[in-house]
Amino acid sequence: MAMMDAVALSEDDVVNGCVLGPHGYVYRPPPPSKQLTIEMQVSVTECRSWREVLSVVENLGDLFDFRNTSTAVHRVAKFSVEAGESKIAQNDSRFPRLLQLLRAKCKDLSAWGLSDASWGMAKMQCRDDEIFQRISLRAQEIVQDLDPQGLAIVAWSFATVGRKDEVLLQRIAEEARSKLDSFGVQNISNLVWANATLGLRADALHADLLRHSLARLDDFTTQELAIVNWAFTKLAYPVGDDWKAALRQRVLRLKEYAPSELSMIAWALAMRGDYDPDLLAYIARRSMELMRSFTGQNLATIIWAIATISYKDDPSIDEFLRMALGAIIARAGEFQPLNIALISWGLAKLSFKAEAAFEAMCDTAVQQIDYFAPQNLVQLLWACGTAGYKHESFLRAAARVAKRTIEQFSSQHQSNFLWACARLNFKEDVELLRVVATAAQRKMHEGSPQHLSNIAWAASQLGPQHFQECLVAVLNETSRRIKEFDPPSIMMLSDSLYEANFGGGEIMQVLRGQVQRMGNELYEIFTTGLPRGTRGLCGHQELTEYQRRLRNLGLTTFGYEHTTSLFQQLQLCEGQPWQVAEAMAMPGWTTNARRTTVARRYSLRLGSRSLEDPGTIFTSAFASAQEDAQADFIVVWLGQGKADSPSIGRAGRSGDAECRAILATHEMLKKVKEEEGFSDVSGTLAFHTSGVPCLSCVGVAAQFKRHYPKVSFCFTFMNRPLSEREESMTEASAVVPNVALAPKTPRRTRARSVRVSFDDQGKLGTRWLWRMSVTVYISKRGSERIHEDPIVIPWLENSLRPCAVKSTG
Repeated sequence: MAMMDAVALSEDDVVNGCVLGPHGYVYRPPPPSKQLTIEMQVSVTECRSWREVLSVVENLGDLFDFRNTSTAVHRVAKFSVEAGESKIAQNDSRFPRLLQLLRAKCKDLSAWGLSDASWGMAKMQCRDDEIFQRISLRAQEIVQDLDPQGLAIVAWSFATVGRKDEVLLQRIAEEARSKLDSFGVQNISNLVWANATLGLRADALHADLLRHSLARLDDFTTQELAIVNWAFTKLAYPVGDDWKAALRQRVLRLKEYAPSELSMIAWALAMRGDYDPDLLAYIARRSMELMRSFTGQNLATIIWAIATISYKDDPSIDEFLRMALGAIIARAGEFQPLNIALISWGLAKLSFKAEAAFEAMCDTAVQQIDYFAPQNLVQLLWACGTAGYKHESFLRAAARVAKRTIEQFSSQHQSNFLWACARLNFKEDVELLRVVATAAQRKMHEGSPQHLSNIAWAASQLGPQHFQECLVAVLNETSRRIKEFDPPSIMMLSDSLYEANFGGGEIMQVLRGQVQRMGNELYEIFTTGLPRGTRGLCGHQELTEYQRRLRNLGLTTFGYEHTTSLFQQLQLCEGQPWQVAEAMAMPGWTTNARRTTVARRYSLRLGSRSLEDPGTIFTSAFASAQEDAQADFIVVWLGQGKADSPSIGRAGRSGDAECRAILATHEMLKKVKEEEGFSDVSGTLAFHTSGVPCLSCVGVAAQFKRHYPKVSFCFTFMNRPLSEREESMTEASAVVPNVALAPKTPRRTRARSVRVSFDDQGKLGTRWLWRMSVTVYISKRGSERIHEDPIVIPWLENSLRPCAVKSTG
């Protein structure tokens, strides 16, 4: 008997069997006997379904202690999830009683019961705030009692239900560091996954986990390996070259993967920006083997990763993309909006010819249009615009949604939406244009210089009359922030406003003046600043200064009209040009994959020898930085390519189709000159390329012209829209696909209850063995005890050997 200050009993008191007596006295029942606890435990573990467990809870719950309650939670979760009936179980009228018991018993949970309860709640996605708060408090109280698996499971549980309890996770991190030597690889993967899922950096812990993972890499399963690598990448934790090299070797040795594991590895490569052709090709080959079992998310993630790295120069990648098209066309109806957005974005960025796939995805998008987030809607529209695929039904549906939700669009969404409409010449919905133009004015201050230049270009194409006030806002914002504008944005904005016949006053003069200065600088670089002679004949300082000046301009290309004018100044438009249709009809001309294509022909004379090429096709391919440095003509890395990194592994500009064509012609002439003994070359040479050449290739062409001044060089190219810049893509790279595979959290052994019948001579009677790897309950006639130990008791194992064992759970 005990006196309480308050007369009312709490819910926990009632659940725990307290009774309010006269004069405010409260009767608290004594703890249940060990025998009762064991019998209740057996009654739960003998159940074969979650319904049976809930029946026991309903009938015997009043007799449960914390062990029985946590076990019941675990069993309901296990059975309901296995049967795919988790929601049904939670909607059962008896389930609230189980939650009520758990709330009341949380304060008494043992380390094992705590992991049981948290695991069960997380597995069922049962987000009861009060229970998780109590579990957190109890976990902090007994964190030193949690073994490695318990620490990992509690962290995993909170991450699974999205509860970022920083105090608890910090305590777990501190405790985990002191017990890392006892951690299994699965514990490591679960713990680091939880931290990554919740976005919690704990550098000291992660340094220890990385060291232990590296030392035991061969012990990881494919899933655990994928999870750990994914987690370190998501946390942006610097793993170092040793981890990358060891991981690469391990991944290449493993032969069996699940689709989710492949997608996680590909995702991590893309997020880190690691350009590893062999590894990505290996992932592509493994993916082809598993294509039938790929979900839309798996497919989207790998295509997104390939496109983000911009890798496509291996036959395995092309083969994977071709196979992926079949899966996309056949199963597009199963894809979620995010899957559609990322797949379309990836195919468009790779310029992979996929009209049938775009048709299937757009058909599905029309059906799901009201479920698209603005970002995903704009991604798909941008992809259609980039690929040049016009799906009228999708455009009308997208316009309907945009008019209704335009205020939810960011400045970048609005910019890219207009850009795509302009690329697709979708201008008949005047109301849409005016709605987006008006909304863009209100968010003009949020837009980057690139977004402003995109809006200006789109206005020039869609009809400046619909964008007059919007263009005024663009100019005003440009005047205010002109120092923020990079050279490409200045050039694009200037040309767009000029094309739209928009006056603009002083700011227009400033923009045009800067473009003119860039043109003058380029002319000087490609004439007086051009290295004298080939690489072996020019000094190192001269070469370095040429590269520095060209890079410092901040441009990759100079736009169609400006490059044409520059070519005329550099005498690169002499002679008979290719006819566009003739060049595109050449065998091998392709727009498949994001490659440029060049058609070459020449009629040259070297001494008495005539050289003729009626037509040869060159296609861009990967080239290393080392190959750039070995080319006779000076190649300049401009900060763009398949991997935007100046370090080892980046894609060199010598792989561009234009550069390959020019260098191949030069090598051919060098060989003939050596054979003939003449150095005087004359005649005509014509190139036609599928896009505006980069400035490095313009420089290579200028060097070729200087080296062969008597050759009439005619270099033409197709006009790509002014706004087509790598940077104009939507923030797809920031829309990280959700590839976080939930790691397995199995018990150490499968839970089971066994009854052991001994040869009874009145000594031992019947023993109950409840065993979940670490917990052993023993009941003897006349005595009882409960033993909890992480190691199965040897004497008990020995004593059971001669006995018949009957499994009951």
